[in-house]
Amino acid sequence: MRYTFSKYVLSAFLVLGLVVFLTADARVALAQEASQRVISVTGQAEIYVKPDVAMISFGVETNGATAREAQQLNAAAMNKVIDALAAQGIAKEDIQTSNFSLYPVYETQPVLDRLPGRQVLSGYRCNNTVNVRIKDIGNVGGIIDVAIEAGATNVSNITFGVLDSKKYEDEVLAKAVANAKHKAEILAKAAGVNITGILKISDGHVSVSTIRGAYKLADLAAESSPIEPGEVSIVGTVRIDFAF
Repeated sequence: MRYTFSKYVLSAFLVLGLVVFLTADARVALAQEASQRVISVTGQAEIYVKPDVAMISFGVETNGATAREAQQLNAAAMNKVIDALAAQGIAKEDIQTSNFSLYPVYETQPVLDRLPGRQVLSGYRCNNTVNVRIKDIGNVGGIIDVAIEAGATNVSNITFGVLDSKKYEDEVLAKAVANAKHKAEILAKAAGVNITGILKISDGHVSVSTIRGAYKLADLAAESSPIEPGEVSIVGTVRIDFAF
């Protein structure tokens, strides 16, 4: 009798173990099947905002008979430009040197007719460029005029942006997710299936597309430089895998 009871107990455990095994195996099979039934889409959204900061490069170019003379002339001219910018309320930390170069300049002098000329040192040239961050967005044109009057010989790389784009990230990412969901639903409907859930969401990406422009000194108006900031584009992108 004891043997028969033990036999029944052993059989029950075997059956239970088999059920658990089959159930786990079924779950794995279903998961594998679900993982193969995927609609992968990229959601994207774009919003436009008014810029609140501008970046501009101001450069000074000088020439001298010697390297020292070219450098000294450049330093004096650039200091005047920086002082003029500071007088417009631009902080020291918003002015950063981006390029400095000093090099010899040669000119070709003919030796004899029909013979190639020779390179003769004619002097030295010094270039210094600073990137300036302007937070007074409504005074960009006036600041350009002031820098030119102070001695800047070129203005370039005018860029508009936003100081803090993070406050727009939640909005644009939420819209990107909604766009991804809409795309997935359109694809599922066209394929005759239904979306059953989300398998994976890849980390969203946000980029700020600024407005750029290069302005030569001769192109700027004599009285006032008309600079229009326009709008800044902020784009959010997410990748989502939907199950069906």
